[in-house]
Parts: sequence; C-alpha cells; structure tokens
Amino acid sequence: MEDPDDNVLVSETLDMLEDSDLMFEEDETDALTLTDLLGFLDEVDVPNALRKRTKIWGEKIKHHRQRIETRLKGAHEHLKNIKNGLQRRGKAMRKVIRDASNRTARRIITGDSNKKVREYIKEPPVAKLIDCVSFTLGVILLVSAEFVSLTAPQHFWIFYITTAWAMIFTRIALWWGGNFKYFLFDFCYFGNLVFTLVLLLAPTNTAFLQVCFVWANGPIGLAMITWRNSLVFHSLEKVTSFYIHGAPPLAMMLIRWFVKDTPMCDQGGCVLSWFNWWVLSISGYLFWQVLQLVLTEIIGKTEIQTKGLQTSCRWIATHPKMPVHSISLKISRYFGIMGKEEKYDHTTWKTKVIFISFQAVYTMLTLLPCKILFESFWANMVYLFVLYIYCVWNGARYYIHVFAERYTLQFRGVDSKSQSQAEPAETKEMMLKNGELKLPHDDKKPKAHSATSSDNPLPSGRPNGTSQSDAETTSDAQKKVQ
Repeated sequence: MEDPDDNVLVSETLDMLEDSDLMFEEDETDALTLTDLLGFLDEVDVPNALRKRTKIWGEKIKHHRQRIETRLKGAHEHLKNIKNGLQRRGKAMRKVIRDASNRTARRIITGDSNKKVREYIKEPPVAKLIDCVSFTLGVILLVSAEFVSLTAPQHFWIFYITTAWAMIFTRIALWWGGNFKYFLFDFCYFGNLVFTLVLLLAPTNTAFLQVCFVWANGPIGLAMITWRNSLVFHSLEKVTSFYIHGAPPLAMMLIRWFVKDTPMCDQGGCVLSWFNWWVLSISGYLFWQVLQLVLTEIIGKTEIQTKGLQTSCRWIATHPKMPVHSISLKISRYFGIMGKEEKYDHTTWKTKVIFISFQAVYTMLTLLPCKILFESFWANMVYLFVLYIYCVWNGARYYIHVFAERYTLQFRGVDSKSQSQAEPAETKEMMLKNGELKLPHDDKKPKAHSATSSDNPLPSGRPNGTSQSDAETTSDAQKKVQ
C-alpha cells in the first residue's frame, strides 16, 4: 500500500519540473553573465589566509617593480653619463686636433707655431707682400676680363660665373663669422645667384634673361654709385665689391649685343616687354625683400641684437655721408615723416620702414632707363662707360688722397720704433765725440745727462731721426759743459 506522503512528494516534484520547463521555455536566452559571476564572488566569503597571501603577493610585486624601475633609471643615468663623457672626450679631442692643425698651419705660414696668422699678416713686410700680390691679381683679373670679352664674348658668362663666385665664396669665408654676416643677404648677392641659375639652367629663356638684364643694369649696376665702389686693385674687399656690381652688367651687355641670335630676343624682335620690365622684375625684387626681412627680423633678430651685427639698414643709418642716408633723410623731413632735428635710429621700425620704402622707390627708378639700354647699343655702351669711369675715379682719389698717407702712417710707427732703438747708441756716440758724456775712467770731464727717444716713438723729422726730447737733452748738456 502506497504511502500518501510519497505521493504528495512526487506530485510536488513533477510540479517543480513543469515550472522549470516553463521558465526555460519563457526565457531561453537567459544565461550566466560576468556580472553575475562577479556578484557571486563578492558574496563568497574568501578565507582570511587567502586575503593575507594575496596582499603579500601584491606587495612583493610592487617591490620588485620599484626595484626594476630604479635599476632602469640608474642604467639610463649611467648611459647618459657615458654619452656626456664621450661628448666631452670628443670635444677635447677635436680641440687637440684643431690646436695641432692651427699650430702646424701657423708654423708653415709664419714659421712660428705660437704666432697668429692675423698678427703675422700685419707685419710690414708681409702686409706689403700681400698688397703687391692683391694688386697683381686685380690687374690680371681686369686684363683677363677684357681679353675674354673681346675675343669670346659669347663665353664671357662662363668667365663671369667662375670669377664672381670665387670672390663671393671668399667673402663668405671672411664675413660669415664677423659683423658683416648679414650683408651677404643683400640684393646684389641674390641677383648674382639668380643670374647664375638662369645662365646655367635656363640660358634660352627670354623672359628670365630680360629680367636679368634689367636687374644687372638697374639696381645692381647703379649700386656702384650708391655704395661708392672704387677700383682699388690691392684691396680684395674693394675689388670684390666692384666686381659683383660691375661684372653682371658687362655679361648681360655682351649677351644682348655680341651673341649671334641672342636668346634675349624672341621671334617678335628685340623689344623689352612691359611685363618682363616691370611685373617680373618687381615681383622678384619683392620676393627678395620679404626673404631678407624674414632672415634679419625673425630668424637672425636675436643674433643681430646681442652681437651687434651690421645690416645694410644699420650701416646706412649710421653713416650720414652716404648719399642714400642724406637724400632719404631730406625727403623724409620734407614730407614730415622725420622731424627737423630727428635722426635715423636703426633699432626702430620707423627707420626700417623708411629704408625699405626708399629702397623700393630707388629700385623702381633704376628700372626706368633699362628699356632704352636694352634697345639702344650706344646708350648701353655710354651707360657702362660712365659707371666704370666713376669707379676708376674713386680708386684714383683713394690712392692719391687716402692710400698714400694711410700707407705711410701704417708703417711709420714700426720704422720709428726701430729708429728709436738705434738712437741711444747714436746719441751716445755723438756726445762722446763732442765731449759731452763722461767715460767710466775719466773723472775730470763734467757729467752730462743723456736721454733716449724711447718715450717718443714717432719721429719729428729732424736729421738722424732724433726726437725733440733728445735735442733738448743735448742742448742742456752743452750748456752745462760751457
């Protein structure tokens, strides 16, 4: 006989199974998620021993991580010290090599490893030799330019590029570390660079060649008058300044008039178009002006201010005798831009804007005669003749009025010093002959006080090179003897 309780248990179990089947049928997508798992873990009571062990492991991991970071930091510092040490050793080694090479060069040039070349070239014999060599090379350059222009005018541009850039690179080497570094960004250097690129890369481009003709005969050619260039053969600086301004007009003139089927002329004839004359020429000039402002007022502004370097604006502003300075100042005062007593200050933007504007107006004025020069052979010839004669005249004035006196004064101090060293012996001998000086073994003759000319190194023009102090001392000794 069945137990009623068992029947009840079986019926309840069947009901539960049916309910579970219904539950799974109603939500078949219900599954165990990560959130449920984490919630389960939170509700589980982890034993304290396991918690402590986990904490210890975390502290050990943290400790090891700190040790690794410390060692990595130490290794980084060690590598940094090694790098700095290598840099110091390399710098010291380079200094040793540089000093050794300088001593070797000094020994080869001066004969003494401790004598600087700058001091050596100032010695009278060396300075005179350098001037003679420079003068000779200057004359050779002029004669060579004349020979090439007369015998092979179509190839003069090759001669121009070779000689001009030899001088420009020499000037870069001499000026780059000095006060005139930013003069190398003036328009004349930019123009010579453009001429070189056009002649080498686009020798048949009519538009570019016409722009080169306009620049060479306009602002660059007339710069010989603006900057008072002079043909002084013994001075590398003056010859270079003359050549970078005077050679481009000659090269462009030869290409224009002495080259058969010149590329400066197109099929329409040899006429300078207004577009090439003004639009392209002014556009190229404005491009250079913006480039120069970026170089001098943004990139090199700090260097110019801290080191006191010269720029063309600063140079003109501080030299009132230059025509550009005086003319621009008069015009600025006439229009009320500058006060009647106000002077240029190269540190202010007012002065800079005045010079930029004046230079732009000057450039446009120099472009005016270029059309006549391009279309008239004799006008071009007379124009270049006047420019070159002006430079020759300045060179003649320099040699006659400046160089003769300066060259004499340059070595007078050295010559008078050698004379003053010989004067004591000469004075002593003269006084002994006249009985004015007491000999060591002669106690009967009166004693006379002698003086040398070492305190007066400059000669006074008296015979035998005696100075005024020597003459006065000799006169006093004669009076004492009498």
